[in-house]
Amino acid sequence: MALFGSKNLQVKFLLGLGTIVLSLGIFFASSLYFHLSSLLDSQVKDKADLLFSQVSGVQQYVRETLRPKMYQELSEGEFIIEAMSSSYISRAIMDRLNMAHSEYYYRRVAENARNPLFEINDKEKSLLQYFRAHPGEEYWEGYRDVDGDQYFVKARPVKFKASCLSCHGVPDDSPKVLLERYGAERGFGHKRDEVAGLVVVGVPVEGAVGQIRDATVGYAALYGGGMLLFFGLVQMFFNRLIMNNLRRLTNKFRSLFKEDEEIAEIGLLEKLEYGDEIEEVVQGLEDLGEHVHEMHHQLRQHSENLEQMVEVRTDELQTEAMERRADVELFVQLLDSFNKSGSRREMWRAALPMIVKRFKAREACFICMFASQNYYVWPEGLSKPKLPATWKDILSEYKPLYESSRAYIPVGASDAAAEGLLYIEWEEEIEITEQDRNVLLALGQQLGIAMENLTALHNLLRQKDMLQAIVEGISDPLLLMDGTYNIVLANEAARLLAESFGQSLSEGDALAPFRMHDAECSIQSALEQGAPLFCEMKVEDGRFFSISVFPVAAGTDQEGRGVVYIRDVTQEKRMLSTMQQSEKLATVGQLAAGLAHEINNPLSVIKCYAELLKGAEAGHDVTADAQVIIKHASQAENVLQELLNFARPKKAGPVSLNLGKTVMDAVNIFRVQADKKGVEIVADVMDGLPEFVVNEQSVEQILANLLKNALDAVAPKEGRITVSASHVEAESMLELRVADNGPGIAEEDRKKLFDPFYSTKEVGKGTGLGLAVVYGLVQELGGSIHVEAHDGAVFFVRLPLGHTEGGLA
Repeated sequence: MALFGSKNLQVKFLLGLGTIVLSLGIFFASSLYFHLSSLLDSQVKDKADLLFSQVSGVQQYVRETLRPKMYQELSEGEFIIEAMSSSYISRAIMDRLNMAHSEYYYRRVAENARNPLFEINDKEKSLLQYFRAHPGEEYWEGYRDVDGDQYFVKARPVKFKASCLSCHGVPDDSPKVLLERYGAERGFGHKRDEVAGLVVVGVPVEGAVGQIRDATVGYAALYGGGMLLFFGLVQMFFNRLIMNNLRRLTNKFRSLFKEDEEIAEIGLLEKLEYGDEIEEVVQGLEDLGEHVHEMHHQLRQHSENLEQMVEVRTDELQTEAMERRADVELFVQLLDSFNKSGSRREMWRAALPMIVKRFKAREACFICMFASQNYYVWPEGLSKPKLPATWKDILSEYKPLYESSRAYIPVGASDAAAEGLLYIEWEEEIEITEQDRNVLLALGQQLGIAMENLTALHNLLRQKDMLQAIVEGISDPLLLMDGTYNIVLANEAARLLAESFGQSLSEGDALAPFRMHDAECSIQSALEQGAPLFCEMKVEDGRFFSISVFPVAAGTDQEGRGVVYIRDVTQEKRMLSTMQQSEKLATVGQLAAGLAHEINNPLSVIKCYAELLKGAEAGHDVTADAQVIIKHASQAENVLQELLNFARPKKAGPVSLNLGKTVMDAVNIFRVQADKKGVEIVADVMDGLPEFVVNEQSVEQILANLLKNALDAVAPKEGRITVSASHVEAESMLELRVADNGPGIAEEDRKKLFDPFYSTKEVGKGTGLGLAVVYGLVQELGGSIHVEAHDGAVFFVRLPLGHTEGGLA
């Protein structure tokens, strides 16, 4: 239905409301206009009366006061027009009033006026005729057009009295001054009580009428705007409160009865089109009532057979409920058999009898369509059923095939993964209902899922056994622990390790000797960082263990797990210590060979001076010779003391060490050997190096091995070695650098430079263990070492200031 159609309730309502509003607007506008016009009429009349009162007052004053006084003062026969003529004086006063203050219209005119300017005109003659025709009328008032403007005009007749005839009667009786000024032709000949002139007063109303008109138009415009707003609001609320609900109701009628043939037959929808929304609703309710009454009558007829229909339907529902109950029991029994079955054969031996019993079949069989072509049949002993020609389509499309007394059901966990066919055969032809077909299809899918679960369980158990064999085959202790250090899995080596500490894996904390809760490589730390952690630890019985923790699940320490790998490195530590001492003793041996000359020279001087003292005469002064002996003895003593300090085993624990002083001491020790070879050795130590807690023997061993390699690498008489120490504040590290101007190290040799027993020296001149020992010591101190080539070889060693393991604190 169109929104603005002739049958629309909204249009009718708005048209009616618009007519009422328009009528009210016209009424109020007209009332306003007439009210303002009445006020204007009253005001202009009052103004006209005021002007007449003023004119009458002036004339009365002239006649009764001014003129008699002038006659007394003047000699007989004298007459002053400006002071004694009432007409002249009143006209002069009104002219001045009109010119100075307003636009009032005033005229005093007469027939055959003495002054032609005041001769009566045609419009005024009509008024004069009116007063002559109506001698009893004193005034005439009305609206007239004066020189194109609208005026309210009020006129009064002028009657000549006896006092007026002295100037307007016979010329011989009039004052000479009048005759001299105006002559004897005009203004004479009037008679007593004759109406021969008019006094006309006009008040302008053009502006006031325009204001009234503008006010009326403005009011009408304001009223119209308000009404438009009112119409908009009314339309909005009318649409929301009435029209929308009515449309919903009528649309509901149409949607409910559109496809109802009986409604169509009685023409209800067609009747709804002939009226507005209210009429549609009323018509729809009336016709709907009739239709409901008719339907009620039909229902009463149908209710007579309802009991019989309910009984029939109840029997059908009972039968269907029994079938559904049997289906539920079948699936419950199958689920129980699945849980008890350890293989596919056991599952099918338990499932097939249940299927035969539920569907009252003669036999059932499952045929695997994979390479094995196995089949399971019940009752047992029957042969394998013959497959239909379309068995590939049944599997690929996952669509069962139902024949007169047979059914082939695809078995698989999903539509795309059918593993075989479930064959069911009945004694005689039967009709399989749609409900049973759905149950058979669901049964095939559940059996497929069970087979898939059994396969997955078998694979899982096999992988578990394989994993257990691998874990048990690892000779080092291996444990799987959660965030609270509960042992989830452990191998035999871990159990033996726990027994060596007098612990058992079944106890609360089998790894108590390792203090895993406080170690840097704790499981909580590995889980929080999400990366493997490594550390070494010494237990109470003196053994050393390398511990590696690998997080295997992300999350908090309570949720994740970690693999703990423990390796006994006690023998490795002892071997490394032996290697370090051997390497140091070898270095000491080389230093001792170089120092023999330095010790021999002072001893020769001492021996010479001692023989001189022996053969000296008595009383000879031996002080100078003794001073020489003491000097050279002290020199030899210092050389030997430095060598002993270097070779003497240091305290194994960490001490506070000044790296700059250690560098200077090492350079002084190796300077003797360098000078003998003609090699320059220089120390460059940064000022203000911070002290750090470290194993002093390890640092000296690192310096000694690097300096020894540098001395072996440089050429005699040309070599230069620079040892520097600096502080890398950004990384909180101390950097030790040993540079030489030797031939350098080839790129292919750098990769294997720190491997044990690898050496670039000639055979017999190196063990290949020096740099391997240096690398091991640096790793123990938590540092790093690498080599570069810059006009020779440059070794960079970085040691942390805050490390706590391996000798650092």
